[in-house]
Amino acid sequence: MNTINAMSLADIELDLPLRAVTDDLAGFANHLSLKSGLEQGYAAFASKAFSIGEISSRAFGYADEVTRFVGLAGTSDRQQVAYLFDALIALSLLDAAATLTVALAPPRTQVDFAARRRVLDDVIAAVGGDQAFAALAHKAFAYPGMADTGHADLSFDTATVPGLDEVRDDQPAMLGLEQGLSLMSFLRNLAPVNTLIERAGLQLDDADRFAVASEADEIDRERLDRLQGACHGARLLAAADLARAGLIAAVAAEDNETSGDRINAIADRLRDERLCDVVLFAQAAAERLKELRLMQRRIADRDRQR
Repeated sequence: MNTINAMSLADIELDLPLRAVTDDLAGFANHLSLKSGLEQGYAAFASKAFSIGEISSRAFGYADEVTRFVGLAGTSDRQQVAYLFDALIALSLLDAAATLTVALAPPRTQVDFAARRRVLDDVIAAVGGDQAFAALAHKAFAYPGMADTGHADLSFDTATVPGLDEVRDDQPAMLGLEQGLSLMSFLRNLAPVNTLIERAGLQLDDADRFAVASEADEIDRERLDRLQGACHGARLLAAADLARAGLIAAVAAEDNETSGDRINAIADRLRDERLCDVVLFAQAAAERLKELRLMQRRIADRDRQR
């Protein structure tokens, strides 16, 4: 619940109990089901229609909460800002993950394309004069046919925080500053970067096997379509894991200095320019998250010197 008329961060009423927090890239990957086997599971994932409008609404909501934090920080004492800074970083990470998921998820409808455009427009507006970042964003959000779909007259509401009984542990849900304790817990229990990178590599091993199998001389059309879909599904999931690994590496407590090189090496195996562009955009977003973490450390250092 949003704290009405909060004048500073000290006025935010922090909610309990803690909520499970799932970022949108993790939620994207959680749609994979391998109950019917690798080939069928990856193929089904590739053909899935994702709720891009809902993901977009969460991106808008997280961005609003980041703006809200910045506004309240201006009227708050240093200790309160320092105490809730992890919540700011977590919200920024969730915003980046939702934005990247919108870029990554294949659009199926005009609503999906409109949502992609709206999120891209917001990204470009937020980065101001950072032309390099804007160029990466444009490439990440490009999609075949996107320029030909016209501008749908659609609006997208900002996501609201659901009740506790509406939240599923494995699916994303909106959080705000009032869920600051849950956000801080989330930031301190992030997925291991190395595990995500290794999983991406294994998914690309699967994609390579599907690609080889699809080149067999005697293969019926149905199996060929399934193998091609499975190959694309595995690459989509690998891109999601690489993007998520980059974001987490930027803010995780442990040292992940070599993760960028490992991510780049595996991204070269995606063999899909669009997916490579999404991973590159994720790395640029990660650099912005890293700046927030460095700012937090500088604040802590100054406080210790007082």
